[in-house]
Amino acid sequence: MRKMKTASILVLSMMMVLSACSEAAPPAHEQNGNAADSGKPQVLKVLYATVEAGSEAIIDAAQKYEEQTGIRIEVNTFPYNNLQEKVFSELAQKSDHYDLIAIDTPWMPKIIQHIEPMTSYIKSTKSPDSLKLDDFIAKAFLDTSVFKKDAPQANPPQMDEIHLDNIVSQGFDIWSLPVQSNVLTVSYRKDLFNHPNNKEEFKKQYNRELTVPQTMDEYLDIAKFFTRDTNNDGKIDLYGTTLMGKKHEANFVDFKSFLSDFGGKVFDDDLKPVFNDEKGVKALETYGSWIGQHKVTPPGVLTYTWDEVATVFGSGQVAMGMNYHDMKLDPKVKGEAGYFVFPGVKDGDKLVRGPHFGSWGIGISKYSKNKQGAYELAEYLTSPEAQKGYLKFNQHVTRKSAYEAAKSLPEASLKEYYQVLGESLKVGVGRPRITNYDQVSEAVQIAVSDYLSGKKDAKTALNDGAKQVETLMKQAGY
Repeated sequence: MRKMKTASILVLSMMMVLSACSEAAPPAHEQNGNAADSGKPQVLKVLYATVEAGSEAIIDAAQKYEEQTGIRIEVNTFPYNNLQEKVFSELAQKSDHYDLIAIDTPWMPKIIQHIEPMTSYIKSTKSPDSLKLDDFIAKAFLDTSVFKKDAPQANPPQMDEIHLDNIVSQGFDIWSLPVQSNVLTVSYRKDLFNHPNNKEEFKKQYNRELTVPQTMDEYLDIAKFFTRDTNNDGKIDLYGTTLMGKKHEANFVDFKSFLSDFGGKVFDDDLKPVFNDEKGVKALETYGSWIGQHKVTPPGVLTYTWDEVATVFGSGQVAMGMNYHDMKLDPKVKGEAGYFVFPGVKDGDKLVRGPHFGSWGIGISKYSKNKQGAYELAEYLTSPEAQKGYLKFNQHVTRKSAYEAAKSLPEASLKEYYQVLGESLKVGVGRPRITNYDQVSEAVQIAVSDYLSGKKDAKTALNDGAKQVETLMKQAGY
C-alpha cells in the first residue's frame, strides 16, 4: 500500500542536498549527558522513509525551510525494511551523522534510550505558532510521541486535547512529533451504491436503504448483495469486499481491527495476551466467515496484503475494499470511488469502532551535535503551515487544522477521503508498545492463518498463538 509498504517497494536510496547556511544561536539545553549545542548548524541531516511516510512532502518542506533559514538540509530516504536496519544500526553505533530520524511507532520501545526527549525544547520553543500541541489529533500524538523512558510499554494518559503539563505530571515525556499517520479505511464503488437498480433491489432484499454501512452486520449484507455474476456466464466476477488474508503484518492488523471492534485487545494492562478470549474468537470467526462461509471475498484473498487489495479494488473486482490509503479505480472501470470509516459493532447503544492505525514520528538522535537546530526543524516539518502544504502530496496529516484546510480542496474525492481519514484517526487503535513487536505480530499471524487455512478451529489457533506470545514476552523480559 501507498503509505505502509514494506516488502514490495523497490530497494532504493535517495538523497536531496539543499544549499546555503544561516546564523541562529540556540539556547543552552542540557543534553542528557551530551554537550549543549555549540553554535549554529551548518547542515542538518535527516534519515527518513520513502512513500511509507510521505517523503515527497517532507523533502518539499525541507527545501522551504532551507530557503527561510539558510541552513543546508540533507534528506536521506530508504524503503521501510532498509530504513529500519539503518536507524537501528546508526543508533547502536551512537553515530552523530543524522540529526533527525523518522521513527515508526513500534520501534520506539527498542530505541528510546537513543532518542533525545523533546519536552525541554517544547517548553522553551521560539515558535509557539508552529508548535500548537493542542492542534494535533490527540490520539495520534499520544500514540506516536508520549512515552516513559524507563517503561516505554506504559500507555499514555488519555486526553481529547494535548496538555503538556498533564503529560509531564504523570511521568511521561515527548519523544517525537507526529509527521504522518495511517489508519484502516474503506474505499467503495460509489457508482454501484448509487445505481437506481441496485438501490431498489437492495431495499427489496434487506428492507433498508443502500447506504454506507455503520456496523459489521450491515457491511456483510452489502458485501453479500454485491457478490454476483455480472455477465451471466455462470461465474462470480464481482465480490463484495477485500480482506488481507496472507500471513503477513497486513493479516495481523486486519484481525486486530476486527478484534478492537468486538471490544477485545491483544494484551491486558499487565501485558498478558488476551486476544484468545471470547471476543478474540468471535472476531476471528467473523473474519473467517466472510471468506469461507459467505464467500464475499475474491478466491485469492489468502494471498492478499495491502498491495494486492489495491490492485483488486482498482481493477473493479470488488464493491468495497479496506486499506491504508485512498484506493483509486482504473479509468477503464468507469466507476467512482468513495470512502467511509471502518464499520463497528454495537455494544448496547454504543457503536464500537477500532480500525488499526500506525503513525510516524520524527525524533532527535541523542548523538546529534545539533539538537536545538534539529528540534526546530522537526517543529517546522510538523507545523500547521507545513502540514497544510502536505495536502497537495496527499500526505496523511496529523493536525486538526490541516484536516480543516482539506475541506477546501478542489477535488471532491480527495476532500471526502481526508474527512474519513480524520474521523478514523480519532477512533483508531495503535500497536502494542513492546520491544518484540515483530515477533508477537508473527505469532498472531500464524494463528490467524492456521484458522483461515482450516488447520485449526478459531479457539485452538488463538490459544496456541497466545501461548507462543506468552513465551515470547517472558523471553523479552516482560
